Parts: sequence; C-alpha cells; structure tokens
Amino acid sequence: MQIGAPSMAVQSVDQPEELDLTGFHLHNLADVTVPPDLLVLDLMTNRLRELEPPILSLTGLQRLSLRQNLLTDASNLSQANFKPTLQALVLHDNQLTEIPQLAGYTALQTLEVSYNSISSLQPLTSLQSTSLKELYVANNAVQHIEAVDHMTNLRLLELGSNKLRQIQGLGTLHSLQELWLGQNRITNMSGLNQLTTLRTLSLQSNRLTSMVGFGSCIHLEELYLSHNGISTLEELERVPNLRVLDVSNNRLTVVSGLETLQCLKDLWLNDNHIESLEAIEAAAREGGLSSTLTCLYINGNPAASQSGADLKGRMLMAFPKLEQLDDTMIT
Repeated sequence: MQIGAPSMAVQSVDQPEELDLTGFHLHNLADVTVPPDLLVLDLMTNRLRELEPPILSLTGLQRLSLRQNLLTDASNLSQANFKPTLQALVLHDNQLTEIPQLAGYTALQTLEVSYNSISSLQPLTSLQSTSLKELYVANNAVQHIEAVDHMTNLRLLELGSNKLRQIQGLGTLHSLQELWLGQNRITNMSGLNQLTTLRTLSLQSNRLTSMVGFGSCIHLEELYLSHNGISTLEELERVPNLRVLDVSNNRLTVVSGLETLQCLKDLWLNDNHIESLEAIEAAAREGGLSSTLTCLYINGNPAASQSGADLKGRMLMAFPKLEQLDDTMIT
C-alpha cells in the first residue's frame, strides 16, 4: 500500500473485513478505497479534520478508531449508517470540545474520548443504550459526574485528570468494577457507598485528608490514594480482599489496621512521616501479611532511614515472601 497511489487496495487475504491505516498522515480519504463491508476501521495517527462520507456510509462497522487526529467536531456521527452495529468508538486525542450525540448507537460497548477539551458529560444522555461497558473521558475539563446514571452495565469509568471536586451520580452503577479519578480536586470519598461491586478505585493526586468513605466497596482489590494529605489509615477492616494498597506520598506518621488485610500483596508506604517500623512488623505477626506480602515500599520515611542497613533484614524477617523492597528485587 503506497500513499502516492491513485487508489489504495486495502483488503487483505487474511483480514478482508479490517482496514488499518495507522500513521499514514492522511489529510482526507480522497485516495482511499473503503470497502463497504468493513467491520474494523483504524485511522489512528493521521491528520483528518472531519468524518467523511466514506466512513459514515459503512453499514456494518463494529469498531472505529480516529485516535490522534485533528477532529474538532464529530456531530455528524448522528448521520452514520453503522449506528446499530458499532461496538467501539475511539476519539482519543483530538480537539473535540463536546461529546457527540450518540442516539441510536444501541450496540456501543466502549467509548473513548480522552485527551480532548470536553467540559461536560451531559451529551451522554443521548446514549440511551445500556450496553456501554467502558467509558474513558480522561484529560479533559469535566467539572461534574453526570449523565451516566442510565449506564447500568458500565464496568469501567475513567475520569482522571479533569476538574472534578466531588464524587456524585454513581449510585445506579451496580456493575462498576473500575473507577479512575486521579488528578482531580476531590476532597472526600463520599458518593461511593453504593458501589459494592467495585474492584479498583484510584483517587491519587487529589485533595483528600481522610480515607473515610470507601468502606462500602467491600469487594475492593486495588486502592490507589498516593499524593494526598491523608494522615491516618482508615476503614481497611472493611475490605478484606484488598491486594494492592498505595498510600505513598501522604502524611502518615503511624500505620494501623494492616493486620486485617489477609490478601495484601503490594503495599506502598513510601514518602510519608512514619517514625517506627514496629506497627508494620506487628501487622505481620498479628495478621496474615507475613505469608502474602511480596512488594513493599517504605523508603522516604524516618523509620527507613533510621534503620539503615538493618531495614532489609527486618523486613525479610517480618515478610519472608517479599520479592521487592523499594526499588530492589530480592533474590
């Protein structure tokens, strides 16, 4: 396939229903032959500024990727012939200021509009389908969580790097398993009390001073709270299935409640103000951490610097399954 050719013969013997034009630096589709029976069309990393008729006329398309283009407006998606069949729409890294109206997209399962200039989720009300399972709106300018309450089958919601100040509008998302809210302006964890199916929660780089609020997420397995202002470990006894806990870069002076975590494998406590290792060692003796913990970050605390060369020996004595201590692999 050559860009200079008058027409591009795009269907291959192996994958006659897929067309991958990634990185062809296309400004338009004037010299591209788009087969009418495509199921997958990938136009990532080009210079397209609009959705052209050859795309919109496709009738059975299931996946469309326009990642890293120059789109400023995707509103003509409302005219597409593939509305009943499209399962994945990727508009990541363009210049969109609004989420397009998606009425009629009854099969859509994945919507990716991260890295744009979107300020509101309100247009999502047009997507009346409950088929959506993954929604990515990271690195935009969204101020409120809204217009997602009808997405009852949503499993992943990514809203990191926006302008959110509170967690709201999630009470009906009873299938949600992953919630990514890092790098926002959130001050507390209220609004999570009905998310009992949640497995992963990320709130790193926000404005939290307390951990209170996540305890209803009883099936939680991964909790990321680094780079906040948390001074006390709280509600850990309510999440016995936790495997990953990251509370690095906070204001912890002591640790407590770790003995209730019977499944924990990764523990990030680095860059806090922890003055003693005794509570950590006690958690190993009193709970099950001694047989589960494989990764521990503790550097950047007074307790670690004061222990000096004894740190590794003490931690291995407490956690014999340890495979990594800070940046060092243990062999």
